[in-house]
Amino acid sequence: MENTKQKRTYRCACYTRKSHEIDSEQNFNTLEAQREACENYIASQKANGWICLPERYDDGGFSGGNMNRPALNRLKDDIQAGKIDIIVIYKIDRLTRCLTDFSDLQEFLDAHDVSFVSVTQEINTSTSAGRMMLNILMTFAQYEREIIAERVRDKVAAAKKKGMHCGGYPVLGYDTDPATRKLVVNEREAEIVRFVFDRYNECGSAKEVSTELELRGCRGKVWRTRNGVQHDGQQINNQMIYRMLKNPLYIGRVPHRDKTYPGEHQAIVTQEAWDKAQALLIGNLTHDAKRRSPKLQPFAGLMVCGHCGGAITLAHTVKKGKHRYGYYICNEDSKRNFSICPTPRIPAADIETLVVKELSAVLKTPTMLARIDARLDEFGTGSVLAVKALENLNTLWEVMCPAERYKLIHAIVRQIIIFKDHIKIEFNQDGLVTLLTEAGMEDAHEQN
Repeated sequence: MENTKQKRTYRCACYTRKSHEIDSEQNFNTLEAQREACENYIASQKANGWICLPERYDDGGFSGGNMNRPALNRLKDDIQAGKIDIIVIYKIDRLTRCLTDFSDLQEFLDAHDVSFVSVTQEINTSTSAGRMMLNILMTFAQYEREIIAERVRDKVAAAKKKGMHCGGYPVLGYDTDPATRKLVVNEREAEIVRFVFDRYNECGSAKEVSTELELRGCRGKVWRTRNGVQHDGQQINNQMIYRMLKNPLYIGRVPHRDKTYPGEHQAIVTQEAWDKAQALLIGNLTHDAKRRSPKLQPFAGLMVCGHCGGAITLAHTVKKGKHRYGYYICNEDSKRNFSICPTPRIPAADIETLVVKELSAVLKTPTMLARIDARLDEFGTGSVLAVKALENLNTLWEVMCPAERYKLIHAIVRQIIIFKDHIKIEFNQDGLVTLLTEAGMEDAHEQN
């Protein structure tokens, strides 16, 4: 009897990859050589129904540690579309060198009933023995990748100890010599750098320095990537000023982790100017650290600007050299060289008084009293005492410690929105009832 059973056809996709760092080490580094080997292997399996798809999935110049590759993404899309049955590769590390990435990829392939074959390692994931061998090889592939990474890190560290520039984003004040790869001073930009250090040492304010630079028409560095992407000079804001002030390249040193080494390049600013700037930075940071404690600021994280949506944060200034004055400002606007937000600076004391006043009024509304009364019977006298205390909130606020104020406000206020001429407070009524209930439970427990 003639066998009419149809033999299954397996659609095979060849995936190839090469990365620059292995080009000089491997004899299979060309994409064509890898594809030829894959096609020959598929041809040898013709009797088993294997056919080679004409689509090319070639990733040239991509590391095995990077899973975001154009051809690999197209391959995955075609797998999801049901166009592929088997992936054929020259070697496992052509797909990935990372064991974690491979585990995720393997789950993806299993979910779509797709196998893959390594033609030089005789691995077929459709068999249990092939899966075991695959895990062993992937472990060694990841180990090899980590060894290469360690060698690169050691090479960079050794180069920086010798004062060599090892690349990275271009720095305002320096250009890279295309022949020697060394940093050379860009005199036009160096004048901006010197001005930053000199002016900061005079006024101690990064924002003031950035504002003056904008008035002078000074911008950040203009540069072009190796791929030809143009980066125009950015507006120099206070955050960029801080990065410049902390960059030891400007005194002729090369940073590496928490140390610096004498560099091959020329310094732009003097050691004296650098030391003075660092002392000012440390002094400002110490002052900031002392005043920035969320638990000591009752409205921390609750206040937002009604015009631009930025956070409203607490700032301080010293008047007449003695009195410390607190006020709330729009955080987004404070980053700009020139203020454009209509939200004014609001004295901290005024905000506290207004919020406490509004809260007292809400406690006395019929709706809130009804909700509270509904819970009084459950906890009795304790809740009544808590309500009576909150009814005279102004007096209670004065005797509360900062941590207690923080807990109270964050329990009953969702958000405080600041506008030019008014504020809007969104209360959390459920939070207030819960707070009163907890207070009643504690008082009842003490009475018992």
